[in-house]
Amino acid sequence: MLNLSLVRSFVGLVEAGSFHGAATRLKIAQPTISQHLQKLEEDLGVPLIERSHAGSRPTRHGERFLPHARHLLKSAARAETIARDDSLIVGCSGNIASYYMAKAFKGFLDAEDWRGRWEITSAPNPRIAEMLLSREIDIAAMEWPLPHPDVAAERWRSAEMIVILPTDHPWAGRREITVEEFLTLEMIGGESGSGTGTLLRDVLGDRAGELRTRANVGSTEAVKQAVMSGLGASIILAEAVTHEIDTGALIGISIKGMAMKKTFFTARLKTIRDDEIATKLSRFLTG
Repeated sequence: MLNLSLVRSFVGLVEAGSFHGAATRLKIAQPTISQHLQKLEEDLGVPLIERSHAGSRPTRHGERFLPHARHLLKSAARAETIARDDSLIVGCSGNIASYYMAKAFKGFLDAEDWRGRWEITSAPNPRIAEMLLSREIDIAAMEWPLPHPDVAAERWRSAEMIVILPTDHPWAGRREITVEEFLTLEMIGGESGSGTGTLLRDVLGDRAGELRTRANVGSTEAVKQAVMSGLGASIILAEAVTHEIDTGALIGISIKGMAMKKTFFTARLKTIRDDEIATKLSRFLTG
């Protein structure tokens, strides 16, 4: 089993670029850094660092080992925090982190009177699922339920979706369009794995294949900028464009006879106890 002290010295050496810099950063003697590296290389059976007058840099083996070494240190720190039970890490999709979680979490803190350390981190939904299963986060807030036998997923809330158009679009003065008109639009997609595509397939049924998706640009903010620039139209969470619609930067329009609402879910591992703060947050959100 790898010794974390050796791993920490290796990572510090790579990040500092020299033995002297690593010793200063880690606050240990320079010969100790050398001893740690030598022992780690012996344990792994490969050279990890190239030494030169210009400094120290990882070898090919060191480059491959580095991300895993960092993950080991991060996991160890996370384990220590969990053991002390004084922190909470909430993982959210980009949309939920940007437009929904902060207000909900403030309400939870006011109601619970909990004074531990907390963090709200964001990533695409598939990555949030991975982080929950690997225990990098305590609770997830996602745009689709996580189907896994070890996970308890519960419905949190729903959120309205609307079509957004640039202000110079011919339909700018209208409040709604027909499905036929909607299917003529060149669409711009956003964050991958957000569940919007699944929602559209559900509401459009057999006509989903007629969607004309022109491009994907990543985040919701990037989608808004693309639509403002006249690159196409998009479907987006209504609360994500309240300011832009109110100020006339974008046009929001609905599809006649079609209710488009996205459902958000919380997810936590079933092994979490009822008295843990992650369970309390889940119950606050879903209750």
